[in-house]
Amino acid sequence: MILANTHDWMTFEMKNPLNILLVNTRHFYGGGDSTYTFNLAGLLSSHGHETAFFAMQDDRNIPDPNAELFVSPIEFRELNQHKNLANGVRVLTRTIYSTEARRKFAALLDRFSPDIIHLQNFLLHITASIVFEARQRGIPMIWTLHDYGLACPNAHFLIDRTGEICEACQGGHFYQAAFKRCKKDSLAASSMAAFVAYSNRWMSVFPKVDAFLTPSRFLKKKLVENGFDENQVHHLPLFLPRKNFSEAEDDQGYLLFLGRLEAIKGIDVLIEAARRAKEVPLLIAGSVSEPLASRLPTILPKNAKYVGLKHGQELADLTHNSLAIVLPSICYENQPFSILEAFASGKPVIASDLGGMTELVAHRERGLLVEPGNPDALADAMYWAVTNRTLMKVMGRNARQYALENHSPETHYQSLMDIYSQVCSATVE
Repeated sequence: MILANTHDWMTFEMKNPLNILLVNTRHFYGGGDSTYTFNLAGLLSSHGHETAFFAMQDDRNIPDPNAELFVSPIEFRELNQHKNLANGVRVLTRTIYSTEARRKFAALLDRFSPDIIHLQNFLLHITASIVFEARQRGIPMIWTLHDYGLACPNAHFLIDRTGEICEACQGGHFYQAAFKRCKKDSLAASSMAAFVAYSNRWMSVFPKVDAFLTPSRFLKKKLVENGFDENQVHHLPLFLPRKNFSEAEDDQGYLLFLGRLEAIKGIDVLIEAARRAKEVPLLIAGSVSEPLASRLPTILPKNAKYVGLKHGQELADLTHNSLAIVLPSICYENQPFSILEAFASGKPVIASDLGGMTELVAHRERGLLVEPGNPDALADAMYWAVTNRTLMKVMGRNARQYALENHSPETHYQSLMDIYSQVCSATVE
């Protein structure tokens, strides 16, 4: 597909603001997908467009004028803990095709009349049923992908039980997920994930979407390797609002981990690396669940401190006062906001040389890349960082400049309008 003339489109867009419907399961700040969705709504509104949301009902949701049309909630983790035939049927029907979601989505389309639908992270809880409704009405659809779920039933190319990278399902061999019990080390959960992946292929869901947007080039590569049309997949980096960009060259000398304290994020590797790099002060901020929550005070070395889950100004202050951010994930990250936010604050990042992290953290330019899952390599990098603070500050300045050039709202908006132009023009033709 060839992009439409950008100048002509922008002239049309300025005269005719769009109605844009944003679809994401969570309508509260609960991860990178919802953060991007809310940031995008603000960016589009600032350029005169009208936005509306479709999501799942949740007590944590931000109030919305269309909340009564949101799909009813379902908690898969709770249902998985109470296994019986009725719950199994409920999960099966809800994750493949929801008549309730399509009915409510149709009512919202009647009410809002969108010119374009911008899908986010919605497939499991809202289901592909809404894609059929939008296609029936001829409304253009684009889909920003926040994980690898369209190519991997477990969404991150990792076997939960072993922490090993796995691409056995490549080419649509999703039955491998059940054989390897990759999801939650559960045959039932893994089989269900495989069946959902097959179902979306059998229903030809993905060809009905006009364009897929991947924040990382690595994610685009994985989609193409798994059968997606390269011309249907566009690389569009995430962005940060202008308020996130600041210069913070002063620091208090500590390294900072931000995120969920779980194996997939490399927390075990980080704790062991901190134990080996006794001279390195480390702060750990984020959410933690059992059983790790109870064990944490006893397994943290003296140079490491858990400061809890932080938000807002507290989180910004932690970042600004750090020497660098550490992200030792053992999975294929896509484009973590934690890295982008560190860059925007002028902080380099120590990250695993894996997935989308590799293309962000250019080694010795915007941070340090280490072998995934290797506590010795991570400990060496952490020690190098605190003993070469001048060079780390140079990397931090490089990182901020990179973020300004590649992840600013202005850059994102212009590129997104080009893609909107393409899909709208193709739909009209």
